[in-house]
Amino acid sequence: MKRIIADSSSIILLAKCSLLEDVCKHFEVLAPTAALEESASKKLAKKYPDAALISKMINTGAIEITSPGEGRLHLPFSVHRGEKEALLLSLKFKKALFATDDGKAIKAARFLNIPFIISLKMVIELVRLKLISFPKARKSIEKLGKIGRYSPEIIAEALISLMEVKDGQTDHY
Repeated sequence: MKRIIADSSSIILLAKCSLLEDVCKHFEVLAPTAALEESASKKLAKKYPDAALISKMINTGAIEITSPGEGRLHLPFSVHRGEKEALLLSLKFKKALFATDDGKAIKAARFLNIPFIISLKMVIELVRLKLISFPKARKSIEKLGKIGRYSPEIIAEALISLMEVKDGQTDHY
């Protein structure tokens, strides 16, 4: 089973677009300890349905919370604690895919040569792998267009990629 190291941004977006359970069903999902605080604390779970879902997924073991241990990142810019912990976990688990939607974390992953995926690409991959339906994927992308920090051009590109996968025109991104 493929391992995904997810930071808070990707976990929250996947929960909000109704894909977190699908991702956890088909992949081993690990998140740093900071992700629990940032996305599924008791206070957040009482207030937000997506935080309650994330908390449930953690409590049932569908998302494994893992400490990255001690480590330092040597970056020419700063990242938040949660992203730093997720990047450290990604370095620790070399064959894992780093899931993030945070701009600075993406920049850091590129700098550190860590393979990464954003939530939009994850939706398309789930369809390509025949793990979710086309209609569910389309709804998820449309929702990400409303709640994510994606430009209209990126959403349009994702919808085109989704159509290409549906039509069998491509199997890579």
